[in-house]
Amino acid sequence: RHWCLGNGIRTGRRSGRVDKKGGLILCEQGKAPKAVSETRLTPLLSAGRVGPEAGPWIFLVGIWTPADWREELCALYQCEHGPILLECREWSGFQLMEASAEKGCQFYVLHRLADRSALNSRQRERSRATPWFKRLSKHKWFDAAFERVLCYRSSLLWR
Repeated sequence: RHWCLGNGIRTGRRSGRVDKKGGLILCEQGKAPKAVSETRLTPLLSAGRVGPEAGPWIFLVGIWTPADWREELCALYQCEHGPILLECREWSGFQLMEASAEKGCQFYVLHRLADRSALNSRQRERSRATPWFKRLSKHKWFDAAFERVLCYRSSLLWR
């Protein structure tokens, strides 16, 4: 089962970027609409609620790692970072997915938020202050280099 992540046009099921730099289109099956820059994703791990019922906010984090660090990043999300985030009531769930990369590994994490206040929660702060997270943060490719995009999902569920 593959997902595609698109960035571009304003039609279909999409989420608008809070920074107003386009939109995010998620396709669980099939292909992205024409005129959309598409990235195919393979699901690796998910926890909590990840469908439309999870809330109107999607916090997308793009993470590149050297190939030697793939397993450790996945373990961090499964064993520590993800579970701590889910202790926050407004942090509904997350999906860790992988895209092909010419060099190293390219991950995308789709965090599902019931409320954007989750981004300022004690749990998020704690998840980023663990010895494991701090040790990885010493690498140039970790944390500061991540791409972060906050999107609001347009849906009849939220009107």
